[in-house]
Amino acid sequence: MSALTLATCDNALPPGGTAPEWVHLLPAGNMQGRDGRAYSLPDPAGVILDFQERGIDLPVDYEHQNDKPEAKLKGPVPAAGWIKELAHNASGLWGRVEWTATAREMIGRKEYRYLSPSFFHNKSGQIMRLKGAGLVHEPNLHLKALASQEAPMLDPKTKANPNPETGPVSPLIARLAKVLNPSPDATEEEVMDALEAWLTEKEAKPDPKKFIPVEAVQQMLQERHLEKSVMAEGQAQQKVNDAIRKGYFPPALRDWAIALCREDASSFDAFLSGSAPAYAHLSQELISGVPAGNPRSVAQTEAEAAICAQLGLKPEQLATG
Repeated sequence: MSALTLATCDNALPPGGTAPEWVHLLPAGNMQGRDGRAYSLPDPAGVILDFQERGIDLPVDYEHQNDKPEAKLKGPVPAAGWIKELAHNASGLWGRVEWTATAREMIGRKEYRYLSPSFFHNKSGQIMRLKGAGLVHEPNLHLKALASQEAPMLDPKTKANPNPETGPVSPLIARLAKVLNPSPDATEEEVMDALEAWLTEKEAKPDPKKFIPVEAVQQMLQERHLEKSVMAEGQAQQKVNDAIRKGYFPPALRDWAIALCREDASSFDAFLSGSAPAYAHLSQELISGVPAGNPRSVAQTEAEAAICAQLGLKPEQLATG
């Protein structure tokens, strides 16, 4: 805010009535004071957001003493009230004020009839931040008056105000209006309609770069599950066939072994690790009923070959008798 300038603008307050809870601080759009100074309020929602982010109440004093260093040197600068909340509508920026008892009495007795906002603006006169306000005797900006009985300034969150265009818009609605970019004079109802339309459009047309149809995801998961099942079945059959070939299982237990390996491969591996190939002899090659590698088979083969040579027979003929 170092490049901004502080300014104050006195505003007329109509006579009669009591100190209002909601006060008109700044008119909407372009404005010109009675002294010729020109300002504008292009982004009331931004001013409200700045107030909310700072998180402190803004003072309403007497005659802008809070903005005058010389006044502070003379002693305490009492507050007339505190701005607790900001809101805006088509008529401009509004503030909810918590008045002191003294200020209420003075406004009621017409000892003060005008309100002057204090704000920061840039070189173009655009208002960027609200600093506070002061009760003054000379008006400048054309605002709705304090203690006005003709245009009551009511809490926008209550139903006491029958026309949403004459009461302040809540900060939430103001922020929604800025995001949805409706008409500058949009009412709360129009802002909510714009929000509902936006939500409906987003639901009907999801961004294809961010969302995948549920049906496609389900099909992908089903295909992946089937692929894993086929792969697991193939791996189980291969492991069981190898185990049978090495003699860990008899062929009769093949289906059981495949089911075990498919459901719990670690248990199957543990079974093999703790077992001996007791059925290895079933898978060895046999020659004339004698397992290959048996010393007796070698001797019998040599004797049979000699007999076949003497008789002019083939080994098959000798075996069949």
